[in-house]
Amino acid sequence: LKMDEETTDAAFWAVVKAIDTAEEQDQPLPTNVPQMIHHIFDADQHHLLTREKLTTNVTCMQPDESTGLAGAAAKMNYIFDDGDHKNLPLTEGRKCEDGDCCDTCSRNVFPTFATKDESSLEIFPELSALTFNDLEKVSAATIVQFVRLVERVRRTIAYEYGLPLS
Repeated sequence: LKMDEETTDAAFWAVVKAIDTAEEQDQPLPTNVPQMIHHIFDADQHHLLTREKLTTNVTCMQPDESTGLAGAAAKMNYIFDDGDHKNLPLTEGRKCEDGDCCDTCSRNVFPTFATKDESSLEIFPELSALTFNDLEKVSAATIVQFVRLVERVRRTIAYEYGLPLS
């Protein structure tokens, strides 16, 4: 199902309305809501890949295996104290499955990863302090939008690293 950005936005708000209606009537969600959300996620990925993308090549780094006992101790500190990651000895290169990697990798930045409306605190006020402990006080629009943005991150990472979405 191909949707332009306007249609995708309309579909998002139709899903939110369906969720709100089901909740108000204490009814289950219509069966087409999960499928429509999936179509929205697919369309979001398609739209994102047509937007501006800034690519920066970076030298990949991996833990330095040649640092002996001191390096092993630094690695243990890193495991037990994630604030100590700056002290982990590194060396250039990638450590990939079967060693089948290139010498450099890149990072893609999408300046318009989320549109102004998609991250608007006027439209989604609870996004600024969303916590899973108080979701009963959060609008369906904000919850679905949060999931939508998290899914966009997941799909973008999978795309960048050539990973399957499953």
